[in-house]
Amino acid sequence: MIVNKSMYPLTTGFSIISKMQDKFAQLQMQLGTGVKAQTLSEMGRDLPVSLSVRSRLTTMAGYNASIEQVDLRMSFYDNALTRLDAIEGEARNSAVQGQYGSNNINMATISGLSKARLDEMVTLLNSDIAGRYLFGGSTTDKAPLPTTTELLEGAGGRAGYKTVATERQMADLGSAGLGRLGTSINPAAPALQTDPVTVSLAEDGDHPFGYKLSTVSAIGANIGIASDFAASPANVDFTFPGDPGTVAAGDSVTLGFTLPDGTETQITLKAVSAANATGATGEFVIGDDPATATITTATNFDNALKAALKNTAEGELKAASTYAAGQNFFNAAGEPVLRVEGADPYTSTSLRVATKTDTVMWYSGETAAVSAIGMGRLTAARAAETVTLTENIPVSSAHGFQISAVTSNVTNAGALTATHTPGDPASMSVAFDDTFALTAGDSVTVTLTEPGGKVRQVTLTAVTGRAGPGQFTIGADEAASAENFEKAMIRSVSEAATAAEGNPRQSVTAAVEDSGRVAYGMQANESGYLRMIRSMAAMTIETYPEITNASDPNSVDLNPAKARFDAMARRQQLELSEGRNSERGSIELITMELGVARAALQAAGERHTNYTAQLENLLSDVETVSKEDVAMEILALQTRLTASYQMTSMVSKLSLVNYL
Repeated sequence: MIVNKSMYPLTTGFSIISKMQDKFAQLQMQLGTGVKAQTLSEMGRDLPVSLSVRSRLTTMAGYNASIEQVDLRMSFYDNALTRLDAIEGEARNSAVQGQYGSNNINMATISGLSKARLDEMVTLLNSDIAGRYLFGGSTTDKAPLPTTTELLEGAGGRAGYKTVATERQMADLGSAGLGRLGTSINPAAPALQTDPVTVSLAEDGDHPFGYKLSTVSAIGANIGIASDFAASPANVDFTFPGDPGTVAAGDSVTLGFTLPDGTETQITLKAVSAANATGATGEFVIGDDPATATITTATNFDNALKAALKNTAEGELKAASTYAAGQNFFNAAGEPVLRVEGADPYTSTSLRVATKTDTVMWYSGETAAVSAIGMGRLTAARAAETVTLTENIPVSSAHGFQISAVTSNVTNAGALTATHTPGDPASMSVAFDDTFALTAGDSVTVTLTEPGGKVRQVTLTAVTGRAGPGQFTIGADEAASAENFEKAMIRSVSEAATAAEGNPRQSVTAAVEDSGRVAYGMQANESGYLRMIRSMAAMTIETYPEITNASDPNSVDLNPAKARFDAMARRQQLELSEGRNSERGSIELITMELGVARAALQAAGERHTNYTAQLENLLSDVETVSKEDVAMEILALQTRLTASYQMTSMVSKLSLVNYL
């Protein structure tokens, strides 16, 4: 029998030793790096878990970067809104009725202070972070507002606010300064002293300018009053009785007017005897010669009426006109910029839509084309059994709803008639007729088209019981049905306008988690900013030059200027009142909405932090090793490897010669 080395499997032993050497090298690498593998192929069954966790961590990192960026922008918003709220308070308290200051210093400085606040506000609204403008909605590549100088003075041949306000004041006051009203006396020369004399007061046309007669009342029964405010133009007659009838001292007439900005004012004319006359505005002297008493009293009344109208025009009407011009120039979302039509503003009878070539556009950011306020530039009206819906004038194809069609679906033909009248402005009407019974289920559908082409249909269905959304109750007669239909139509069209306007906050959103987005868009033409800009611009351009060279700060000659200051101050306080805090778009409401958004943002950030920690722990379990465990494995492997080396060495030396 032959004994040699082939009896011991050296090849297998060497293979095992080689594998142990490879394992030893791997353990040394793990001990040095702390990770299980250097390549994906070495991950083995842990590879899918590693890839999935790393992908999720990358997503979390993206969300956290977005949260950090949005949080920075919201911090800026918070600072800007805090300052804007402070400016609002300062402006509200800067001008108070009756507080003119020592030597009328408040009147002298209010314009400059208002301009400084306006300039600061424009700067805030035009601020950017890293080239991204924040107050223009999704339009972030350009400033939403022009400079303060451009806004007020205009630029490049385009009119600014001062020009628009001047035109509006001319149109509202009229060339005679009577607020577009006129008076006449009839007869101018009564044939007999017993003949009555009538003083007529009338608007000079059907237009949106000047005083609008709204109310009239009298104390004493000696002055006859006949008014027709529904006429076009509205008018009122004051009839003074002929001898022996007479106007008694103390008799008075009070006229109420609606002003261009929607506010109300009134004047009172009081009859006084010649002996008690003081010459004050609002007095008219009773004639004391029986032969001419009637015409004298009427003439004195006419003169006093015109003097009172002029005096009020210099104060209340001019202030109202300045603020109305602010509403025209600083247009809200869904409204066009408007200017006085015609070459001569004194005789103008309408407004026109301004263009970018002739007027500075104060806001160029993203904005809604339809406004919830005013039903999307539509006006509803009812006369007996007929309800109408009409587009506002002047018509703008880029703003508000357009009435495209109206259809009806009725059981008894003739129960109601729906008619669409195209044109500028377009309108629709629905007329009810009791001759044919209106039944439950009958309906009217109004088709409204947005400037962008989107169509919204408003359907109103007749019901016999209590009406819900999109329904109107059938009334006891055609007039009652028309009244119910009008209310339902106003409600439904307003809801459609609200939906079309949308929410400015949704103009900019950011993804902060898989199924969550934070909305934080801001538009400089929201109502809170808009009221501040209108008010401060109006207070900036309205000056009081009468006080500059006045030797006596308490002179009665300064009363018109003081009345104008009071009217402006009252309107500013009304516009910036804390009572408007609950209005949509107010600074306070925007601050609260952004607070909610920021809280959601921070909550998402906290969730991501916790989730990221969990994922990193899982990834660590999959990809890293315990150095203590690896060290123990190295020692154990070293012992085995040493033993293998020794055994292999011993076997390799075995031979029969050595044995013998």
